[in-house]
Amino acid sequence: MDKKALFSYATWAKTNLEEQIEVSLKTLGINSENDIKAARIVGDYTIIDGDPNSYPVDYKNKRDNIIAIIKNEGYKQVIEEFAYTWFNRIVALRFMEVHDFLPHGFRVLSSRDGGFEPEILRNVAFIKDDLKLDIDLVNSLKAQGKIDEAFRYVLFRQCSALSDVLPMLFDADLDYLELLLPKALLKGETFITKLMDIGEEDFLNDVEVIGWLYQFYISQKKDAVFASKATITKDTLPAVTQLFTPDWIVRYMTENSVGRIWLESYPDSPIKADMKYYVEDVKQETDIQIKIDAIKYKNVNPEDIRIIEPCCGSGHILVYVFDLLYKMYEERGYQSREIPTLILKNNLVGLDVDKRAAQLASFSLIMKARNRNFRFFANSYYVKPKIYEIIDARELLNNNYEQQLLDLKILSNEEIKEIKWLVETFRYAKTIGSLLKIKKEDFTTIENAIKMIESKAVINIFNSKFLSDGVKCLKYLLSQAKVMAEKYDVMITNPPYIGISSMEKPVKDYASFVYPNSKTDMFAMFMETNFVKQNGFLAMINMHSWMFLSSYEKLRKSIIQTKYICNMIHLGAHAFESIGGEVVQTTSFVIRNSAIASNGVYYRLVDEKDKEAAFLVGGGYNS
Repeated sequence: MDKKALFSYATWAKTNLEEQIEVSLKTLGINSENDIKAARIVGDYTIIDGDPNSYPVDYKNKRDNIIAIIKNEGYKQVIEEFAYTWFNRIVALRFMEVHDFLPHGFRVLSSRDGGFEPEILRNVAFIKDDLKLDIDLVNSLKAQGKIDEAFRYVLFRQCSALSDVLPMLFDADLDYLELLLPKALLKGETFITKLMDIGEEDFLNDVEVIGWLYQFYISQKKDAVFASKATITKDTLPAVTQLFTPDWIVRYMTENSVGRIWLESYPDSPIKADMKYYVEDVKQETDIQIKIDAIKYKNVNPEDIRIIEPCCGSGHILVYVFDLLYKMYEERGYQSREIPTLILKNNLVGLDVDKRAAQLASFSLIMKARNRNFRFFANSYYVKPKIYEIIDARELLNNNYEQQLLDLKILSNEEIKEIKWLVETFRYAKTIGSLLKIKKEDFTTIENAIKMIESKAVINIFNSKFLSDGVKCLKYLLSQAKVMAEKYDVMITNPPYIGISSMEKPVKDYASFVYPNSKTDMFAMFMETNFVKQNGFLAMINMHSWMFLSSYEKLRKSIIQTKYICNMIHLGAHAFESIGGEVVQTTSFVIRNSAIASNGVYYRLVDEKDKEAAFLVGGGYNS
């Protein structure tokens, strides 16, 4: 994989897309939050003040949607959001066309014969029904030489056609995005033509390319935030916490947690031969070994293994877990076409505060499923991955939700109290993220309250927004709470490395109250989350400072007293591969959530240049 080429393209594309989208906004008379030209419908056209041109009648509604988002989120923030949405879409389409995953079989962005026109534009007659194309419009534009305009229309119809199987990237409700596509797409140096310069082999290798492109795309913002030394907010947290985990470390964590569950149940499994990063259990004293044998997984069904990645990023870790689970299902005799569906339905959960990352993680898992089952997009097989963008309660808080609930006069005081608990729990969820500890076990009262609102509330001009957007937010918060309250067999992650001193006050207060032993940094707090069930596994890579600093003494004691370390790789510096280099000192480990005073296996690789090779040679010591 040519990571330098990926880095060069992603950083260029970000700047270019944001510039082009700002140009498109200004063309629509939207110059800033406070400088927006009036628009009106005249006959069959939309007219914008000060603009001599006229536009289709539907521009007015689409433009109004864009303005509403800008007023709510800010001009620059929306430019950034629209840019990454189109970046994600184009990268996804490139991956799908190279792998021949598009249902109609034609390439959308390129042509296999190297022609100027993408295949989809040369074959509109064959796909007009699938994409719901106005074939006369396409032919007319092409006859006039307006190739880019014809392509923009067909491209957007392709995006709409993918909304059923890839709603996270191609949401049909975002029709206003059509207005913001750059005018030039196929001619000259555009974010599409430059993407074609990247070798196809990089996209054919694996879905990992998606994660690298995303990390490089946000790298400049990450550098800028760190350089500013400003307080980390919900808008900057995603950029400063993304660090792509090396593939071999992902395999080490996965094989020694998910793989260990399998080998405890089936010691003679042929899968063991494929797990070259698996570390054999150390020999224990007889009484300790008896205790460990008693808690081992036995006769496990692959459908019952539950894994959560609470900082899933673009899904790199989940993708490898998918591959390992697939082998487990195969070994137990499941039909190959059913396995991807079962994995997404039963096994994997991902959380992330970053909408972009959550979108790409979902996409990556769907691509893995489609690769294993060419019929996966059919209704009989398709399952949407359980990847959740962690949202906060702003929609409800900004809409005076409590008064809205009272005004409905259909809920009991207890039901309102429970909804208030839900909203307050997620008030600062965008910065606290999956560190939120949800201890509630019964959500029945909230579920019934939402059903009551949906079935009995009478809509009027005062509550219409609450009954649409507000209730939608409530339902999502409820599903989010349920996922975060569950217990899992394995939690596996590369968490954010962010000192709490740089965070906003609500996050600091929460950390001090809920994570007193690890409050100094987010990476350490993730070691004390409640996601792992008794006797389950915690697999992580994080900064090694928790092993030495006095501020983490209580954390270390807690681990020793309540859990045991199965194995650990002390990596030190330069474990991560990146274009810009990194200086974090890291360690990766697998901890079992069981208070047994047992020995573990430890590898010291801090002085090794090729850490993977040194690990594979062996030489770990027991302690």
